[in-house]
Amino acid sequence: MFHEYKVLAVIIIIIFAGRSSFLDWNHVSTGSMRPAIIEGDRVVIEKSAYDFALPFTSWKIIKTGNPSRGEIVIFKKHDNSQLLIKRIVGLPGETIEIVNNKVRVNKVQANYKPLKKKLFNHLDLYTITKNEFALEVFEDSEHPIMLQKESEHASSSAIRANIPEGYYFVLGDNRNSSIDSRNIGLIPREQVFGRAKLVAFSLDYSNFYIPREDRFFKALN
Repeated sequence: MFHEYKVLAVIIIIIFAGRSSFLDWNHVSTGSMRPAIIEGDRVVIEKSAYDFALPFTSWKIIKTGNPSRGEIVIFKKHDNSQLLIKRIVGLPGETIEIVNNKVRVNKVQANYKPLKKKLFNHLDLYTITKNEFALEVFEDSEHPIMLQKESEHASSSAIRANIPEGYYFVLGDNRNSSIDSRNIGLIPREQVFGRAKLVAFSLDYSNFYIPREDRFFKALN
């Protein structure tokens, strides 16, 4: 019996060590990344995408890569331990401009194409009616975004930022309802803790927390 407990303890330690250094999941409670990620999603995080940290610590001992444009990342705000999930749109050395919620990189504006309905028809009718949806296309990435119709939101005002080495500019896909680099500034490389890969499952908060059938193991784009 004691041997069985030891085996179980080892298995538990391995599982938690894996969550600490390789894969973990985070629940999403806001709509700042609509339409790709919605409230109630449990998102799988690849914690070793950019760095390998010692298990059960935040000590990064091996650099495994750097964030790329279009990737969804997990990071901490400068002033506290709150984790945020946003998308990389600006890389070190670039100049970012945002005018009327449209992004320019080094004075070249991204292309905006109509978004296929299947990429946002999981949203509720009110949200679909009140917003416009587009595919934001750069040379090296493309992803869906959501914009309020005829919005007077403050985030629509022009923004310009020069990104130094070691920093990134992030935005929420829900451009009119997101706390991101427009509010909190550039994100240091060391504050990025992983890359979002897929939605493991999702709970519908407005319907007694019933799992959403169409969100199981849904890849993120």
